[in-house]
Amino acid sequence: MLSGIRRRFTTAGVALLMAAGVLGPAGGGQTAAAAQTTGTAVAAGAAEAAAPPMGTLFNNPTSSDPAQQNAIRNQVRALIAAADTGSTIRMALYHFWDNTIAQDLASAHTARGVNVRVVLDSTTLDHPSAYNTLKSALGTDTRLGSYVMLCRTGTSCLGSTGKGINHNKFLLFSSLGGGAARQVVFQTTSNLTPSNYSRFWNSAVSVAGNTELYTAYTSYFGELAQQDRANWKYTYANAGAYKVYFFPRAGSTTGTDTVVNALDNVRCTWSDANGTHRTAIRVAMLKITRQAVADKLRSLAAAGCTVDIVYSETDTGTWNALHGQPRLTTRCYQHDDDANPATPNRIVHSKNMMIDGMYAGARHKLVFTGSHNWSGPALRDNDEAMLRITTPSVYDAFTANFTRVRAAALPGVSDNVAACR
Repeated sequence: MLSGIRRRFTTAGVALLMAAGVLGPAGGGQTAAAAQTTGTAVAAGAAEAAAPPMGTLFNNPTSSDPAQQNAIRNQVRALIAAADTGSTIRMALYHFWDNTIAQDLASAHTARGVNVRVVLDSTTLDHPSAYNTLKSALGTDTRLGSYVMLCRTGTSCLGSTGKGINHNKFLLFSSLGGGAARQVVFQTTSNLTPSNYSRFWNSAVSVAGNTELYTAYTSYFGELAQQDRANWKYTYANAGAYKVYFFPRAGSTTGTDTVVNALDNVRCTWSDANGTHRTAIRVAMLKITRQAVADKLRSLAAAGCTVDIVYSETDTGTWNALHGQPRLTTRCYQHDDDANPATPNRIVHSKNMMIDGMYAGARHKLVFTGSHNWSGPALRDNDEAMLRITTPSVYDAFTANFTRVRAAALPGVSDNVAACR
């Protein structure tokens, strides 16, 4: 199991992550026998569907096309449909209010013999239909191969009792499509709820064949299921082009803020044979209420970085820090597009940061994504995963999505309104 703040994984595995819409098979069609030698029992021909493409994926809540609104939902369903007999699906999620996907998971278990293990926040019971479907099909005994469980009411699975939520949003698949894709990590910013599909901007990434990354996630999932708060320690893992951070993280100082630590690696200006350059930081973030992060972004803009932010929630302190600084632009996304206060506003629900420039002493294009908002509870109390990716094609896809979200953001730069601060 993962333990300790400095635990790392080696980088011998091969990572697969292609740009959106590009098929990336992993393992070249592994046979059932080969899969069994590595601990995943796969019956030949047992998969109900081919493994879907790996890579980046984004929904578009402003589109009238259901396929664009439901892009992330449809990928989840395709991944579940491709799970091989005897393989294992693991899911850790905050809100699970999609009974169709619950039925997909239940059927994978009962009809194809897939092991299905699910850890949910207790507030998923606000709309209990999906949970009840899983409870009936899987049971709740975490000692068995399949189960659904809830973190204790009013608390995260690993944070201090009485604090936080299980805010995770990831699924893991040991084998898909007859072994064509193995050790798949699906990390998204989206809960599985109708509003997340049709009202909120979200992103997702699928990675296959990276043993270190998959092992890190499965170990963290096991910690969540055990709810062993007394022995939990903030953990990160290196995995080639990826680095994943698992929360909550104990501490009370800026030095123990993972996002500030990451931004400390940024150098804002540098020169080479082609001239002088500025590092660009782009952020699409639901919530920015962590003062240390807002202050760090302001200081980076003052040091010469260009900082461009689309957000949906701040507070007085962070809003003030993010305004009045040249080279730092903010756009709020709180759009009551249907003029109906009973329906959710359109918002940016993503938790993405893209950095193009000098990072940790070298030129990089990198992305941070996952479930981690820039709030105090996300750092200290919540169960969260944040994934860093240093693949240029992934950066390009996330930046293109950022451009679309920024163009749609309302009230945009006119964000001195109560809904935004």
